[in-house]
Parts: sequence; C-alpha cells; structure tokens
Amino acid sequence: MSIFSSKSEKIFIYLFFAIGLFIPLFLEGNTFYINKFSTIIILSIFVMSLDYLVGRTGLITLGHAMFYGLGGYIFTILAPEYEAVNFWVYTFYVMLISGFIALIVGLIVLRTSGIYMIMITLALAQMTFYFFADSVEYGGLDGLFVYIKPETSIFGLSFLDLDNETHFYYLCLLSLFNCFVFFKVIMNSSFGRVIDALKENPDRAIALGYNIFHFRLIAYVLSSSLAAYAGYLFALQFGFVNPSMMSWDISATALVMALLGGLGSVFGAIIGSFMYEGLHYYIEHLTEYWMFFMGVLIIALVLTLKHGIAGFLNALGGKRS
Repeated sequence: MSIFSSKSEKIFIYLFFAIGLFIPLFLEGNTFYINKFSTIIILSIFVMSLDYLVGRTGLITLGHAMFYGLGGYIFTILAPEYEAVNFWVYTFYVMLISGFIALIVGLIVLRTSGIYMIMITLALAQMTFYFFADSVEYGGLDGLFVYIKPETSIFGLSFLDLDNETHFYYLCLLSLFNCFVFFKVIMNSSFGRVIDALKENPDRAIALGYNIFHFRLIAYVLSSSLAAYAGYLFALQFGFVNPSMMSWDISATALVMALLGGLGSVFGAIIGSFMYEGLHYYIEHLTEYWMFFMGVLIIALVLTLKHGIAGFLNALGGKRS
C-alpha cells in the first residue's frame, strides 16, 4: 500500500529528496547556503510535528516551541561538556525524556480544548521560557553551549562528521525523510484512522467506544517528541541553545508555515517552511520594511489558497487534500 495520499504529493516528495541529495554538489562547498538549507530542513521537521498535531488531531497549541527548546536543553544538560557522545544514544535520551515531559503536559492541557487549550499551552511555554531565562545554572538568556558535537558511529563505523556542514546537511535530510515516512505510516494505520475520526466527529467516535483522551495524548506525545528532536538538531548546528527557542512567536511562526503549506497534509510542512524562509530571505534584502510586505504577502497567500500550497497542488493533480 502506498503511503502517498495523492499523485501530486508523490511527485513532490520524489523531486524534493532527489534534488536535495545533490544540493551540496550544486552549491560547490558554499557553506553559508548549505547551512541555510540545513536550518530550513530542521524547521520543516518542527513544522511537520505541529502540522500533524493541529491539522490531523485538531489540537491547536501556541506552546509547541517549548519542546523545540527542551530538545536542545536536554542534550546540553545531559552531555559531558568536553566529551564527544554518541548521537544515536543521545537522540534516544532526548526523545524519551521529552516524550515523558509531553506525557505530563498532555495530561494537563488535553483536558481543555479550543481557546482554553491555546491559552494554557501558551502559559506553560512562557513559564518554561522564564524559568530558563532566569536560571543562572542554565545560562540565563545566553543559554548553554555545545562545545563538542556528537560522533555518529554505529558498531564502531562512523559515516558522518557533524562538524562537516555537508555531512550535517545529509543527516538533517535523512531525518526529514524519516519523519515524513513516520507520519504517513501513522496516518495510514488504524491509529491514524481513529485520530481522523476524532477530529471529524468526536461524538461518534466516543459512541463507538474509543477513548478520545488516550488517542489524543499519544498523538500529542509523538508530535512533541519530534519537535524536541528538531530542537536537538538546531542546538547541534549552531552550537548553543537559549530560551528564545521556546518563545511563543516561534510556535506562531511555525503555525503560519503549516497554514501556508496546507494543514494536515504533512508534506505541506516542507513546502510552507521553504516558502516562508525563502520569502523572508528574499524580501529582507529588498527593503528595510520587509516585515510589512512579507506579512501582506502571506495573508494574501493564506486567503487565496484556503487549503495551502499543498491543497493547490492536490487540486491540480485532481485530488483535494
């Protein structure tokens, strides 16, 4: 069974990852643009986790960036300061601990819905922001630094050097591919069908015997863990983590990217992230009033493409998302 929900999605994913494999070769060692693409790919993972939570489960949150920041903090707190640790082992630690935190947070926030959930997730995220911002032990507003990047050996064999920008780019690209496949497999599973039913008609799903709270809690933990993984990659790329990663505007920006790409489509998260960052980079070099023009353009795109760019592509391919 194909994991793709439309022909346009299949074509886009094949083209995107095929081109992505050769981007470092096209850039001929231009580390600035390689790093820029790596950053956007990391953002795509973060936005994809939010896109699933909002678009597929119907849980709107303005506190998703809390887990984005926690992913970086968990690594920098656990890892020895001047010792190279194993990337895969600490990936497990980051996702396990962030998943446990998401479980605790989910037990609280999922008892609310709508505007109440938006407000309580925003409040929890800002509480976490100010905790780390006021903490001398965790560096305050300056945050914590990653002095030595992890090594990536498996059974003594190492294929990637994370100090190499090109190698790190390919790690990010592989991570994005894995996240996409992970979400598509979930969406096509019986669990994913129940999540869709809970979003479309929760009363009927409850009448059929499904525990709406348990299913939403699992979805919340999964998406939050992947948001933490994206924050972990961000910390490795830039060598630091600080409270600004948890700010509410990071969550809001990610939500705009998801809307721009097409909520619930998953592959739309990739489109929205690249579109937003591309517009940002281009317009800010044209005028000092770039925020105004970018805001107007994004509003126009969202109002014109009500199902996002992914929905527009699906319509062209003969199937709406």
